[in-house]
Amino acid sequence: MKGYKAFNKDWTCRDFQYEIGKTYELAEGEKLKMCKCGFHFCANPIDVFGYYPMDGETKIAVIEALGNIEQEGTKFCTDKIRIIKEFTPEQLQALILDGNYN
Repeated sequence: MKGYKAFNKDWTCRDFQYEIGKTYELAEGEKLKMCKCGFHFCANPIDVFGYYPMDGETKIAVIEALGNIEQEGTKFCTDKIRIIKEFTPEQLQALILDGNYN
């Protein structure tokens, strides 16, 4: 499943360091659980701003959820994620202006 994940300006999220192009999965013995254990993301890029500020410093990446997925509202969680590429502010602005974010 394709999605969008927000990060701090240094590409961290909850004290975990990410890199574009890398794949991450839960450690052996860890169990996927929404808001407790897993890699969180949204299916809609606009929804990430319900969890992160729209302050010009938040980074957004296009991701691929490769493992099991749980959903709660607009938030998804997976046990295996690949960070594909940065979703630029210009791309986000174009989506907003075009109204193609639903």
